[in-house]
Amino acid sequence: MARRLRCPSCMRRFRAQDISTVESASRFGVFSLRCPMCISERLVIAVWTKNSVRTYISDLDAQEWQYYRRKPPIDSDDVIRITRMMQEYDGDLSDVLEDPLFEE
Repeated sequence: MARRLRCPSCMRRFRAQDISTVESASRFGVFSLRCPMCISERLVIAVWTKNSVRTYISDLDAQEWQYYRRKPPIDSDDVIRITRMMQEYDGDLSDVLEDPLFEE
């Protein structure tokens, strides 16, 4: 896997020592990739099938993965509840975002 993946920020190939296992199971693994050149970190989910390995990059870091992995899955009731809450919400969303929506 290390030979196939490149850092999306600086395009450097990852080495085996840049990869650590976050979680491992019989059909998938979750790996943390840390680029020593640009110090960026990525979480990669590898899924093993009969003849191949598919990899998926996540926006989560290893700590967030551990937190959300133990949470119940989102269901249709959650989606409906959030949609209704957003229709009734009359405030500014910049208070819940890290960055403001517009430059002030």
